[in-house]
Amino acid sequence: MNSSLNQISSAMALAGFRKENNGLYVLSLLKKHPHLLINWAVGVGKSTNMDQVIEYGIESGQYDLIIVLAPTRAIINERDYIQFPPENIKITNLRPRPKELCGKQRNADWADYEQRGLSILGKRTICALCPNQEKCHWKDQFGDVLRGTQVLFATQAHLTNDLNFIARMKAKCEAQNVLVIFDEATVSLTPYSRTITQEEIANLIFCLCESDISQKRKAASVFALQSLLNAATDDLREPDVWSMPSIYPTEIRELVTIGERHWPGEFRNIHFDLQALMNSPLDSREKTEFGDIRFSATPLAADCDVLLYSGTTHETLLNHKLGLNFHNFYQDTAFKGDGTQWLNIASSLGTSGHFLKNSPQILDFFLELTLKRIREGKRVLLISKKKHKQYCIDTLNEMLTVRSIDDVQIVDGEEYDSNGTITQIPVIHYGVIGINQFEQFDCAYCLNSYYVTKTILANALQDMRASDEQLEMEIKVLPNPRRRHARIADNKYRYTDVAQLTDPMLQTLEMGTVIQAVGRVRPFTSPCEVITFQNNPHPNYQYDAEFNNLAEIREHFGIDSQRARTTGTKKQEIQQLKQQSLTQKQVAEQLGIGVRTVRRYWSGQKS
Repeated sequence: MNSSLNQISSAMALAGFRKENNGLYVLSLLKKHPHLLINWAVGVGKSTNMDQVIEYGIESGQYDLIIVLAPTRAIINERDYIQFPPENIKITNLRPRPKELCGKQRNADWADYEQRGLSILGKRTICALCPNQEKCHWKDQFGDVLRGTQVLFATQAHLTNDLNFIARMKAKCEAQNVLVIFDEATVSLTPYSRTITQEEIANLIFCLCESDISQKRKAASVFALQSLLNAATDDLREPDVWSMPSIYPTEIRELVTIGERHWPGEFRNIHFDLQALMNSPLDSREKTEFGDIRFSATPLAADCDVLLYSGTTHETLLNHKLGLNFHNFYQDTAFKGDGTQWLNIASSLGTSGHFLKNSPQILDFFLELTLKRIREGKRVLLISKKKHKQYCIDTLNEMLTVRSIDDVQIVDGEEYDSNGTITQIPVIHYGVIGINQFEQFDCAYCLNSYYVTKTILANALQDMRASDEQLEMEIKVLPNPRRRHARIADNKYRYTDVAQLTDPMLQTLEMGTVIQAVGRVRPFTSPCEVITFQNNPHPNYQYDAEFNNLAEIREHFGIDSQRARTTGTKKQEIQQLKQQSLTQKQVAEQLGIGVRTVRRYWSGQKS
């Protein structure tokens, strides 16, 4: 938490910030800092700014190609150039394969081919026989149609399938000055490790020997592959030694055809992985005990400018994971809606191991608070871990039934209907991004906590390192208030680069995910009431109030526990019957409780 941040809260200050830091200004920053992080919070205006950068970046001639990579199709579909494409700019939208056109069997065949990298073969065998091929946009979208493209939209999943995707698109579009835009930082959290088995290399050697590729080029490729089979870890890490002769698309098609004929259902195309291996960091390469080659490589092209929009990552993590030096121009700026109250329950009750057994009291509190806010005319969004979401929905609806409340319903966020006759309370899960339908809501309440294991943490931070370079990590919880912190287990490595990034990565994986979910109600730009359930600090400012347990937050809101409410009701019933001159025994019989219980509340003073 940085106490010297320039905090923007009022609507006027936010409007001024957006106007001053428009797309033209960001483009001017890119001239000075070709790898730029825009760490604005959710709702500040990243999407609008991105649309401006795309428009001005192409029209000004600063770039001849802008590649926009988003985590979901929904985010792409919202872009101005997708909804209102200008006639004078060539735009390409790389859409997914239309499964409904493929049909059940062809879709199953395609799914297998895609998993094994055999798309080049599938287009020749599956698509060629498809009766719907004339209606299909997909089979030719990676071909000559890309030539001259000025703005290209695609999902970030392409980087997982092909680490050379950006470089290939630059070449196919015949572009020189390229800007790559990332919406959200999933690119920095995605694992990019690869394994090429010795069997896969041997199979490719066999296919080369059977192919009609010229003897000279065939021999060069076989020699390179045989050298990889014979190499030890130290050999793989030798600088300026390794290269792979080019294999052209028609030759790749021939090789995978041979491979699929000899090993049907098993052969995998390793061409893209071999290209990535040659560009991978030397210290990420290793030979496993089984003779396989493991390595990691960044999906970014070093000769492209990069603009990354994310409010939940840190530039040091980007630099570490992506191998580029990102500049965070807005690192001293924070956003908080004027009137937003951000509260936190720093308790272990919300963890996966404790939530279910404590859920009756947890969900009872949040339901009472939610009903209170509904009566005030406010809209509430509930958030849960994905594996507990349906349980929360079912349990909360059961609680409503017990309370005889039939005009309120708890629903999955994907099924939310704001126009129904019943007041619906949507529940979403941690990990959702790009959903804007709740941006006018007033409250966001986290029903449980979101944490990661030390294994997930270690894999996220060290996937670019070979196994012999990876360090053991540990996560500790410190008290008053409870805070989770990560560190390297062995103190002798506490000054390494990984050690300095261990806790920032933990906070990004945990609190960053929570902030993304909470951000659906726009607490950074409008007044909202937020309750998180984390043993993590807020990354930008102190919580407005923090509680160690449910009792404290109940007292803060003046909400009695279920037991206290039951006791109060029972006491009231006894007093009413007492006023009717019934004896203690008669009251006990009428209410179906013991005489001792009646006696406890008879005077009206005990609670």
